[in-house]
Amino acid sequence: MSNYQHYVKTHLSKLLAALGLDISYTRAAGDTLYYRDRHGEEIPVLDLLGGYGSLIFGHNHPQIMATATDLIAQQVPVHAQFSLRERAGELARRLSGMVQRESGSEEEFNVTFANSGAEAIEVAIKHAELDRILKLQTLLDDVTLNIERVQKAIRNGTAKVPVDVYRHSPIREQVFDVRGFEELIVGLVSHNTTQLVKRPIFLVLEKSFHGKLIGSVQLTYNKNFRRPFQYFGLNTRFISPHDPDQLRRVLAEERIVLYDLDVQDGVVRVVERPIPIFAAFLVEPIQGEGGVHMLDADFAKLVRKTCNELDCPLIVDEIQSGMGRSGSFLASTLIPLKGDYYTLSKSLGGGLAKISATLIRKSRVRKEFSLVHSSTFAEDDFSSGIALKVLDMLEADDGKAYHQVQDSAAKLFAAFERVRAAFPDVIKEVRGQGLFIGVEFHSQKNASSIIIRGSAYNDSFGYLLSGYLLHQERIRIAPPGSAPNVLRIEPSMFLSDAQVAHVEAAFGRLCDIVRKQDALHFVFPLTASSRAKPRREAQDFSQAFPAQPAADSRFEPTRPVRKIAFINHLINPQLLTEVDPSLAVLTAEELRQFVLKMDPNKKAAPYPAVRIHSPLGSAVDFILYPLCVSSEQMGQYLADGKLDGIRDDIQDRIKAASEDGCEIAGLGMFTSIVTNNCLSLRVPDTALTTGNAFTVAMAIDAIDNAVAAAGLPIEELTVVVVGAAGNIASTYASLLSEKTTRLILLGSERNGSLSRLNQTLHSIYDDTWQEICTLPREKLGRLAQRLVREPLVAEWLEEGTAPQRGRGKAIAQYVAERHGHDPYITVSTDRSLIRRGHIVLCAANSAEPFLTGEDFRENAIVCDIAVPNNVCEGIGKDRPDVVYQQGGIVATPNGESLHPGARAFLGAGQLFACMAETVIMGLAGINRHYSYGAISKQQVREIAALGRAHGFSLAEYKTGSSL
Repeated sequence: MSNYQHYVKTHLSKLLAALGLDISYTRAAGDTLYYRDRHGEEIPVLDLLGGYGSLIFGHNHPQIMATATDLIAQQVPVHAQFSLRERAGELARRLSGMVQRESGSEEEFNVTFANSGAEAIEVAIKHAELDRILKLQTLLDDVTLNIERVQKAIRNGTAKVPVDVYRHSPIREQVFDVRGFEELIVGLVSHNTTQLVKRPIFLVLEKSFHGKLIGSVQLTYNKNFRRPFQYFGLNTRFISPHDPDQLRRVLAEERIVLYDLDVQDGVVRVVERPIPIFAAFLVEPIQGEGGVHMLDADFAKLVRKTCNELDCPLIVDEIQSGMGRSGSFLASTLIPLKGDYYTLSKSLGGGLAKISATLIRKSRVRKEFSLVHSSTFAEDDFSSGIALKVLDMLEADDGKAYHQVQDSAAKLFAAFERVRAAFPDVIKEVRGQGLFIGVEFHSQKNASSIIIRGSAYNDSFGYLLSGYLLHQERIRIAPPGSAPNVLRIEPSMFLSDAQVAHVEAAFGRLCDIVRKQDALHFVFPLTASSRAKPRREAQDFSQAFPAQPAADSRFEPTRPVRKIAFINHLINPQLLTEVDPSLAVLTAEELRQFVLKMDPNKKAAPYPAVRIHSPLGSAVDFILYPLCVSSEQMGQYLADGKLDGIRDDIQDRIKAASEDGCEIAGLGMFTSIVTNNCLSLRVPDTALTTGNAFTVAMAIDAIDNAVAAAGLPIEELTVVVVGAAGNIASTYASLLSEKTTRLILLGSERNGSLSRLNQTLHSIYDDTWQEICTLPREKLGRLAQRLVREPLVAEWLEEGTAPQRGRGKAIAQYVAERHGHDPYITVSTDRSLIRRGHIVLCAANSAEPFLTGEDFRENAIVCDIAVPNNVCEGIGKDRPDVVYQQGGIVATPNGESLHPGARAFLGAGQLFACMAETVIMGLAGINRHYSYGAISKQQVREIAALGRAHGFSLAEYKTGSSL
């Protein structure tokens, strides 16, 4: 782990690793960044991200570097606060003149300097609110004076109070009754007081980005940035730039007034005075974070008109679009849009200095602001000197730089348009202005590759493309945070023809990969593999899976179709090759490393729904919501006791399913284990199940079938239950005790295992006592038949002396003492006892298989219901005499199948039993938790009956010879 990851941004660093963007750059020049690979070799990368618009002259431009060196050599003051800062003054004069020229304003601008774009916005909104408050104070003073003036006029007899001023005045809403002038004043003051406490409103465009500080983040549209800090916040109304009527509606909704008094023709009247509730209107001429959209000229006119009518300042945010990036000093010049405030930053510092500027028309400047706002590092001579050099370079040779931006942009636009023309199914649109370009890709939410589809589902498709471009094409780029299907292009004006050609060729290869759905090219760089990429050219996997069959017309549900969800995970990373066949050339370790990298972002896209019909007329749409996490990782979470994160991930999947309309969610494999059989989850609107009850039922059926096929008397067979310390295995053991009295409960050698095994033992005896008490003798199971002959149990039955608690433990102690050992059930952690088992039920929670052919006796029947399996692959070849079953697999009622990429060990027309239980709940109309927490034998019998009624049956079990 790097120091940056450990001490600075730990979670972000993990996300960067998952995206393949975790690179430490060591050098920068022009449009190139450099890093060193694992061999220490310096690798150049073409930087199209450009500091999010900060590098109009590229990295470390020689002239800017020379200016910096000269300023340092001069020992210019950085800290000379509370003095006249002449370089800052000169910079302000130059900026004022340039913005006047661009906007056509006759007014000069006052400039406040800060250190970043977000701070420039903070300056602007602070000044706007100060201006609003001072205007509001003036309005309040006017109202107070007018009331005094009217009172004096009434006393002097020069004004009369008409009756209707009381009868029809809206002031009546503020007092119980208005009968005289004093009551009128009380109502007026009461109304005005309630209006004055309302917070100011900032009008902002949808898809805006104005920063992430406490104030500016409230002006940023992306809810992921804004929502956690909403209670700090400004009162913001977001306006669609494509719906002028919405702006008019917002103005009408938010308009509030004060009540004032006036004398008109000798008569006192109540008049409305609009409160300056709108503090400012903020716009970006080009919305970079929103996907590189230029503001429509007609809407820009409406914004300007609105601000004039409201006497509300228009703040034009040119932080990213200004400083020549659009081919003009200000992008707003091109619309045209004339602002009251302008904010600049990014390229103002030449890619070196941290500086921003907020320009305010002098007629709007409040003198008080310079006393209430300051900054330790603003106005320093070093940053101001760098910014002056930047302006010189932009304006030199009659603005040659602007023309150079336009020329470079034309070549880059043409290159992207050629790629779009060749791949119209991949690239949707190329747009922007100057060297501020957005390349929008078509949505991949229906992609055949689950890797690509998953990135679209997680709004990270643009980052997936960025990772490929970085590692395979040596191009650095990124999507906007609010437009994940867009790649934002912001190079310097010095982009060469050769670099443009490289970008065109790289994007062509990228589009070919997306078209062919060859996810290998996205995944391989994330595997940490030292070998060359297995495949250089894209191979077509777009038709790797056949189209899902349409709903079977033979079945017509007789009631509404319910949606149900199942939360699963990768049994092992190698199964990714089934999930996405393009990854088949990767090694097991490469796949493992990729899955480990995905840990910060485990959500995968849900699979298409499978409609499953019951012969009783009901139907469900069954949807898988996968997690890209392996059994190995699940096991590690359990071993480390770090379960909060994975539980949050599972809960997030269930909530997503609920939002998609799912009423029931089933958990499978380790998702049930890490959530303590669902007990740790809090999802009140969704019925949950682990599927354990039906899994038990199907395994018992599988054992019965195998024993019957072998013609063996089960009551004479020894049954070993591997993993008997768990709830599901203990239920198996209790059910099997009804068939045989030769049970071995086997646990691991981990701490506490033996204690949990004894709890299972006591539970079995307690269940058996309940059986003895409730069933006739002829219906008792094998263990119960033996126990009723034990003197202690006979005494309890005859005299009614059974204790209320601890009966199972008492029985276990009694039979062990009476016989010198427990003659019915053996509890052990000795793995060698497996060889005693004629029947071996494998139900241990293990991330890896651990049983081999050497563990089993000759002709053993092995039922493995663990996922992942407890038994290693190859048992069919090593031990052909062993009957090996995967007993947790069931057949669907009509052969309905999961998507081929989601089947893992399943065949067509099959589900895991835990999945099937979820389906059965939906078909049967069950709306409560089912296998939730500990399960009982009664639940097993109930769900088994429901399963049969709805058409589920044990699948033809897989034996060692058929795997």
